[in-house]
Amino acid sequence: MTLNEINQTIQNWSDWATTPTNKSYDIALFKIWINFEKFISELFVQYAIGNPSEAGHKPNLLLQFNSEEQLNAFLRGDKKYVEYTKKIENLSKHIFLNNPFDVIFLDSNNKSAFNQMVAIRNYIAHESGEAKKKLVNLCFNGNDEDFREPNQFLQERETITKDTYFTYYLNTIRNICNLLISPCDN
Repeated sequence: MTLNEINQTIQNWSDWATTPTNKSYDIALFKIWINFEKFISELFVQYAIGNPSEAGHKPNLLLQFNSEEQLNAFLRGDKKYVEYTKKIENLSKHIFLNNPFDVIFLDSNNKSAFNQMVAIRNYIAHESGEAKKKLVNLCFNGNDEDFREPNQFLQERETITKDTYFTYYLNTIRNICNLLISPCDN
């Protein structure tokens, strides 16, 4: 997935969500998140096997894998599915010198927004008690009485930027993607 493709996905789902007949910001964010995960996962693989980003950035490696197959075998272990976002968070610092994924996990604003989006995504996908508890902790300061369904929450204003949470999260995704493919230019 390219930067252009992720930006087009954001635009398409944002346009869809904001039409008067839809107003389904939660579904739009969920669909965008799926593509964002795909973007960072594919970039992680490309970087780990020594390939540059589409912008030509090629991080220095502490550990290089010879192929995607080798990397996936390493990441998967005895499981059938690789949960890339967790693997990237836990292992990227051991694979990359000047880890490009630090932009997600070490920048306090990006990490907070990223974790909130994970919680929203998980609640939308599962609506379990555990998913709701994580959502309440990350988006509502642990106060269960403040809980609102994601669609309503995404239409409210973020306190610092004054953008809706939906816009705030989309801007965060765009910023992270730009920084990941070309950290020196941003």
